[in-house]
Amino acid sequence: MSNSPRVLCPPFHVQTSAKGLKNGYPYFDHHDAVSLLWADKWRPNAAAGIYPFFDGNVEDFDPIFAELVRVSGDDTAILSRPDEYGAPFVPVAEDLVAQAEGHLSAGRQEQARDLFLRAAAVCRISRFPIIRSAHGEKAWSLGKAAYEKGGRLLDPPIIPVSIPFTHADATAGDSTTDIRAYLRVPQGPPPPGGRPVLLFICGLDAYKTDNTPRTQAHVERGFVTVSFEIPGTGDCPAAAHDPRSTDRLMSSVLDWVDANAGTYAVDTGKICARGISTGGYNAFRLAHTHAERMLAVVSQGGGAHYMYHPDWIDRQDQMEYPFALVEALAWKHGFRGENAVADYRARGSKFSLLDSGILDRPSSLLLCLNGMEDSIFPIEDSILVALSGGRKEIHARSGLRHMGNPGGEEIVYDWLDRQVANHA
Repeated sequence: MSNSPRVLCPPFHVQTSAKGLKNGYPYFDHHDAVSLLWADKWRPNAAAGIYPFFDGNVEDFDPIFAELVRVSGDDTAILSRPDEYGAPFVPVAEDLVAQAEGHLSAGRQEQARDLFLRAAAVCRISRFPIIRSAHGEKAWSLGKAAYEKGGRLLDPPIIPVSIPFTHADATAGDSTTDIRAYLRVPQGPPPPGGRPVLLFICGLDAYKTDNTPRTQAHVERGFVTVSFEIPGTGDCPAAAHDPRSTDRLMSSVLDWVDANAGTYAVDTGKICARGISTGGYNAFRLAHTHAERMLAVVSQGGGAHYMYHPDWIDRQDQMEYPFALVEALAWKHGFRGENAVADYRARGSKFSLLDSGILDRPSSLLLCLNGMEDSIFPIEDSILVALSGGRKEIHARSGLRHMGNPGGEEIVYDWLDRQVANHA
């Protein structure tokens, strides 16, 4: 049994901004129709170019969602049929790639870059929220290919790297294949002592192809960024069902950073990490399991313990996430088959950082950042971690939802910059 404090739950702190409640929890009507999902939830984000539409163009998506409304009869049940849901996206993505190739052949690199990245954004939403079907695999492959072509034209470029999974445990279910990651190195000479490093830990639905503005901001501030997926998502070879697989993943990535420090002029005393959303769980864990190797860690929108509470799981599908979240989280955690959701509800707590004693360990510098009204992972998890002792700060943003945005991004950049500067 852990010695860390427990926040009394339920009830959870939940959103006050929903139009109504269902069984005591917020209910958002974008779950009622595909047209509402697009018009009320996603189109404003697409028009603004913010998550999950980084690199995208709203004009690419308007006809896709019109077609989805038509073929589904405006029924959101299509969102749970990934092959059928994803089909209208593919022709649009392929056309954007063809246009990009034409511009590239003509030497118009900026236009080619933007079109390749737009194609990758279309593929992202096509396989959203997680890769769990033949179509999802196709969209993921097509999106990666487009992103890597466009990423080579960024400044600084995206560099695909293969990190040996040296700590893999095949008996625990790990694949022994390499960890596929994207590297970005700031242009120009490094500072005396070398560059800081940021491990960018991706989330449930936002992978290494999906965070260009975020890695851009970090490299412009002098960080080498290494972006990779978490167990159960993207290309990650670590076992989805084993809570300890993320520890083996992080050890392998950190060993690679150490081994390549000279190549990229890295200061191994300034290794930081940022986990977003579901990746925030892995960031919480990393801060405790590898405290001696980390300068500073940010968990933005992460869960730790209460995210696995049955009452929370029972209500997640009606709250702010656009799709059926529980099914996707069950898949990510390695629960598959007809009883996946029931099994996740019953046994997901094996991932709890509280029950496992992880939170009793010493921690690196850690920022717990989220919105008070997050209905994806409850703010109680950030509070729990912050209260468990060690060198921790919490920024619980009043009136805001998942990840503490808008404004959360700037807090992350500034906080990490301060930790690096203080370590000079």
